[in-house]
Amino acid sequence: MAAVYTGLFLIGLGFLVKAFPNLIAGYNTMSEKQKEKVDIEGLSTFMRDGLIVIGLIVIIGYSALTSLGQHAFLDVFIPSVIVIGVLFLFFKAKRFDQNEGGLVKSKLKGVFMIVVLVFVLVMIGNALIPTGYEINNDRVKFTGDYGTEIKVSDIASISLIDKMPPIKARTNGLGMGPIRKGFFRIEDEGKCRLFLHSFQGPFVKISTKDQETIFVNFKKREKTELVFLAIKSVKQ
Repeated sequence: MAAVYTGLFLIGLGFLVKAFPNLIAGYNTMSEKQKEKVDIEGLSTFMRDGLIVIGLIVIIGYSALTSLGQHAFLDVFIPSVIVIGVLFLFFKAKRFDQNEGGLVKSKLKGVFMIVVLVFVLVMIGNALIPTGYEINNDRVKFTGDYGTEIKVSDIASISLIDKMPPIKARTNGLGMGPIRKGFFRIEDEGKCRLFLHSFQGPFVKISTKDQETIFVNFKKREKTELVFLAIKSVKQ
């Protein structure tokens, strides 16, 4: 639902920008003489329409991906739509400004590009870093985003399954393609913690005595099987 609220916020912001053009960054700091060289009617209309379109794409895209069960792509799709949309508005807005240098100064372009690039790289990097693990006689620990630590004595059961139950919804997690980390609602299982790195099985399923269910797998089948055998050996 956060995506829907984000889309509605962008749509509402679009109408606000049209009603109150001084909300537009750059325009609100101009002198009256500079503002006379700006087609504010055209600029505010352009910004309104652009923000509404971005908001609608976020809402429609979220609904479509959710209905198709493609929850793993939501963490990539929504930020990508917003970043690309804002970049488009940012660079196209200058055509409404006849002042020397325009609304978008070269230095501001550089700063904005760096911020966007860092944001995208951090988002991708966090998703791509493989989940780490530590296993000993007392505990099993998964490190990285949404990491957790389980006492061996708290493990109720552990199994190796070939196929994941259908993922119904993402409640608090991140994903990129086959990578899904965090909390997801799983069919017949309820809310579960996932550390998945591949669409292909096998998958380690861990159930704890406090009724938490964890699914883990890695890109290489051998690594998944190794983790399963290691946990099973300390559990016995």
